Amino acid sequence: MEFAAIIAENVLGRLASHASQKVSLAWGAQLELTKLTETLSTINLVLQDAEKKQVKNPLIAHWLGKLKDVCYDVDDVLDELEFRKLRKKVLANNHGRVKGQVRHFFSRWNPTVFNFNMGHKVKEIRERLVEIDNEKRQFALVEMPKMAEDHSVPQGMQYNQRETDSLVEASEVIGRDDDKELIFSHLLHNIDISNEENVSVISILGLGGLGKTTLAKLVYNDSVVEEKFEVKMWVCVSENFEVKSLILKIINAATDQKCEDESLDRMKRRLQDTLRVYWSNTRKMVGFKKSVMCGS
Repeated sequence: MEFAAIIAENVLGRLASHASQKVSLAWGAQLELTKLTETLSTINLVLQDAEKKQVKNPLIAHWLGKLKDVCYDVDDVLDELEFRKLRKKVLANNHGRVKGQVRHFFSRWNPTVFNFNMGHKVKEIRERLVEIDNEKRQFALVEMPKMAEDHSVPQGMQYNQRETDSLVEASEVIGRDDDKELIFSHLLHNIDISNEENVSVISILGLGGLGKTTLAKLVYNDSVVEEKFEVKMWVCVSENFEVKSLILKIINAATDQKCEDESLDRMKRRLQDTLRVYWSNTRKMVGFKKSVMCGS
């Protein structure tokens, strides 16, 4: 069971990160998002007390369930805003073409259409959150000020030091088999390893504490992955990362040897050389298998 307090904290962190990035959004939609943040911050003060009292009061448990549903909807809105920002970067080159301009104008990603729809969506979520805030008064919940985190600091700065590892005890993880098989279906579907342009990225999305990293560990350590991929690399990438440090980690993970800190150019070339070795061996193996199967 996910704790409402943890979910709310993560959503507030994402809202703070969104505000710090100054994402372009219509004034009305941004105002609704600001009000939503203020209301959720107020509710967040009583969540620790509510978590304790829900055991003896089913009405509080139901109230927390409604709050979690709203938090999930807020998280979906933030995902949509992030996707819009990335999409604008990808389609930047299309704006100079008439065809691209026409398609952009009539699509739901047109800034006017998007801001109108987003404004209504955020307002509807905020109104539900206001109702939840009003309902909390009947439970006589005690406010407990949050001192551990400062949501005026971008989320990436707060959790920049968090680093994960690939170790997991699979026998202790329950109920993720379907999710794991779904990732396998994407990971292994129509793979053409003879084509060096075939690079796949699979994202696991969700609020903090839902087990995204655990699921990634299960996939990473599964025998299916061991059989299909000659080399595996587990590298933790924080929201605020430094390119040179990241390349160093990838090289160390790929070669299982400590790589010295060199210039960025030399490290990039070393990374290319390292990956070419595996790439060359993989293509040779593919060619060998084809020769055997074809009898040539």
